[in-house]
Amino acid sequence: MKIEIITVGNELLSGKTINLNATYLSKTLLKAQYETSYVSVYPDDKKELQKGIKLSLDRANVIIITGGLGPTLDDNTKEIVSDLLKIPLKYRKDIALDIEKRFGCIASIEEQATVFQTGYIFKNEVGTAPGFAFIYSGKAIILLPGVPSELKDMFEKHALLFIQKHFPPLEKVYQEIVNICLLPELKIDASIKALQVDEDIKIGIYPAHGFVQVTISAKSKDQTVLKKINHIKNQIAADFQDYIYKAEDGKIECAIHDILINRDEKIAFAESCTGGVLSSKITALGGSSKYFLGSFITYSNDLKKSVLNVSETTLKEKGAVSIQAIKEMIEGVFKLTDATYAIAISGIAGPGGATLEKPVGTICLAIAKRGDDIDAGILHLNGSRSTIIEWTANIALGSLFRKIAHNLTYFDK
Repeated sequence: MKIEIITVGNELLSGKTINLNATYLSKTLLKAQYETSYVSVYPDDKKELQKGIKLSLDRANVIIITGGLGPTLDDNTKEIVSDLLKIPLKYRKDIALDIEKRFGCIASIEEQATVFQTGYIFKNEVGTAPGFAFIYSGKAIILLPGVPSELKDMFEKHALLFIQKHFPPLEKVYQEIVNICLLPELKIDASIKALQVDEDIKIGIYPAHGFVQVTISAKSKDQTVLKKINHIKNQIAADFQDYIYKAEDGKIECAIHDILINRDEKIAFAESCTGGVLSSKITALGGSSKYFLGSFITYSNDLKKSVLNVSETTLKEKGAVSIQAIKEMIEGVFKLTDATYAIAISGIAGPGGATLEKPVGTICLAIAKRGDDIDAGILHLNGSRSTIIEWTANIALGSLFRKIAHNLTYFDK
């Protein structure tokens, strides 16, 4: 069985809006044992969308169309599908009254209450545009609103159940995920490729800044394939054991959280160029106050001196972006808090502030456990300002994880 997701909107093609709906739908379908075969994006153009739907009808069993159900001039998905499938539209007073009851008398009520005469209607409990579903020539066609919160609510409450009822999965998708921190794709690629010996097993490598996620998956009617999947997973674990972390959503801060939430240990940070991004990743997790004391955002040299007691001599002779400076920042954190572990970051995220000796992307990072030597070093990263900041924070978290989980250092190898 093949599933196609069609997302509609000029804003998606122009890059003004990120296609969150396609990502969400693919992930949610996979959890429900459905693999997405195609994802297509079309403009708010009648002819182009009609072509796209015709193509989908030729190659897919389930077609999910998102966007174009609203009241604006470029929202014409209903009309396009109505013309293509020859299913007339009809005004429904009961739907109009329900919208008016929830949102008041709005100008678009008549448009939103105009629905297909046949098929299923999904109530929009978050917004105003209903969703729809049909069985057409033995295939499912589902129309959902483009607003992510509306789509998510409607898909989980109605559309997914419709798919499961009419097209139950013939095979189960078995998948294991291995999260690897700090190692780039190039360092693990050869080992992973050597494990790809069975055509029925799919191994995917998905790199990000500071992490690599490896997925091992297969479709099967029974659990016999699990033995093969687990063999590959165990081999990866053996090859990269000290760099592997467990986190349901792939975020390493969750792995750190799971360790520290059950320990009587604390962490604290001193951030300069990351400006609080590192600490925000920790505080996004409920319960982090049990182990996270805080972060000193000492962006200026004056604050580095007055708050963290970084010496004037160090700043003048070595500079704020130096090993000596971040070591003194670590010492300052330990003096000001009772943290068990501390991280200090200072660097040049760009676009300005660089010199020949310290170009954009020069980052000094230090991590230490109270009483141990400070592990410090220099990173050389490339990319935009936001990329460098995100990458730095991720490397810092990876280093912290390896320190608290395995008592391993990043720089002093």
